[in-house]
Amino acid sequence: MRKNSALFVGLAIFVAAGCVHEDKSVAPQGTIEVTADVTVLRGDDGNYAFRYSGPFFDEKGNFDFSQPGAKFNTINLTFAIADGSIPGLKFRADPRDAIWIVEKAKADPETGSPVGPYRGDQFVDFRVTDDGRRLTLIDKNDDGVLYRYGLRFNHDAALVADDPDGQNGPKFCANC
Repeated sequence: MRKNSALFVGLAIFVAAGCVHEDKSVAPQGTIEVTADVTVLRGDDGNYAFRYSGPFFDEKGNFDFSQPGAKFNTINLTFAIADGSIPGLKFRADPRDAIWIVEKAKADPETGSPVGPYRGDQFVDFRVTDDGRRLTLIDKNDDGVLYRYGLRFNHDAALVADDPDGQNGPKFCANC
């Protein structure tokens, strides 16, 4: 009988290890609003510097929506050009060209950047305000994928881009 009990316990641990267990009390909850302020400056050397501020974001713009408070929620995500940024900076007018998104593993091997507008259904409803200062989109945040995104701006006649990472929250495991 002891061998059968040990075998059963071992089998249960093996089966459980194959499934992501999440506290059922944090099952899919709803939608949250997340705004990241982006400060863009230009140094004397002509290079652009980016600083981000917002919940679930670090200063380099990397976000982590797998954290408590974000995971199992759809994210209404807004990027806002912060006061104090260089004058004349605007998001590109075409919302799908204002942010390029790709799974990080599929980013350009030489530059590490996304190579074109997003294709897929995880991120939807891209919009840029008429004044070009805010970019919004919806992140379904339910695939557990690490993304590389590229914010794309116009400054004078130049294209300005920054390519941080974004971690989506895990899928909810309803059958575990």
